[in-house]
Amino acid sequence: MKQSIFSALSWRVEARAASLSAVDGGRLRNRCGNAMRLLGAHRTLPDIPDRAVILCFHGVTERRLDPDIECDVLTLPAFRQLLDVLDRSFNVVSLAEMVEALVQGHALPPRCITITFDDGYANNARLAAEELAARKMPWSVFLPAGLIESGGWQWVDDVRVLLQRGSRKQLQFHWEASDLLLDLRTPKLRLQAVRTVHEACRYVSEAVRRIRLGELYACYSEDEIASAREQYPAFAPMTWNQARELQSAGVDIGNHSYSHIALAPQPTDLIHQEVASARDLIQQRLGGYHPHFSYPYGRPEAISPQAEAIIREAGYRCAVTLEQNTIDFRHPNLLQLPRLIVSTDVGRVLFGLWQRFIR
Repeated sequence: MKQSIFSALSWRVEARAASLSAVDGGRLRNRCGNAMRLLGAHRTLPDIPDRAVILCFHGVTERRLDPDIECDVLTLPAFRQLLDVLDRSFNVVSLAEMVEALVQGHALPPRCITITFDDGYANNARLAAEELAARKMPWSVFLPAGLIESGGWQWVDDVRVLLQRGSRKQLQFHWEASDLLLDLRTPKLRLQAVRTVHEACRYVSEAVRRIRLGELYACYSEDEIASAREQYPAFAPMTWNQARELQSAGVDIGNHSYSHIALAPQPTDLIHQEVASARDLIQQRLGGYHPHFSYPYGRPEAISPQAEAIIREAGYRCAVTLEQNTIDFRHPNLLQLPRLIVSTDVGRVLFGLWQRFIR
């Protein structure tokens, strides 16, 4: 009875949300998901066979120091709320267990969830690990090995911090044979500038990306860049010592490339280098066997048959993407396993999980 009520409610909400703007629709789904969490709706989900989801987390923080900048960082209370629902209503299995079941054709428990983290932020080791260990939940973390080695930041985070909180009010570049003017005088314009730079530097060749980001970084002094980074510790990478501690605790460590660049736009030799250099460095620093890979950015624009073949040749048993879908047990492509991105709106995440597991 409860399941049918929750199901009818969720479909009404989804129909209404689909008719609204993306922002308003997201808010409605978030409110409904939070209500379902409080009412224990997910405990009533049916035991549908061959249905599983891999979740992709990124950063976790005690509290957001600056919501505009840390808009994609999950707060610790929200993380706990989500884990509590997963603990009560789902079966959390390791990525290795899920892959083995797909390879062997074995059944997995109903309402099956696998937890992964991308990008290797220090807060994964400092905050997320403790919460997951307390619930005895297995998980995987994918490291951009070159950034862990150097202690460097993700450029996407630098762009967000510098353009939204930096000293410049205007920037001008000559990209793609045209002039690009970034007006940074208002919060709305700064946010638009961040999106513009992200789009211009994400799915391009590494040569182009380096030139464009080099021009942007040159607009700020080294002191300003260092100071900006100090203000936002949520974006700091973990160290190899932290990675070793995670591995000792049973956490699965995977490869997220060397430099965290989209693989598909790169020449063959660079794709080989990104995959193999990261594999070898992780092996050198941590030892052990690390059979799992995560595509940087994970969207179709970042993935290609060539990249998939190179990952296979490098000895990886699976590779995960950011295609927003459930696992296809009938025809799984182990080198393109989909994942659902965990947003900062826990209610919206839980609403999405309900919709994925009810049908």
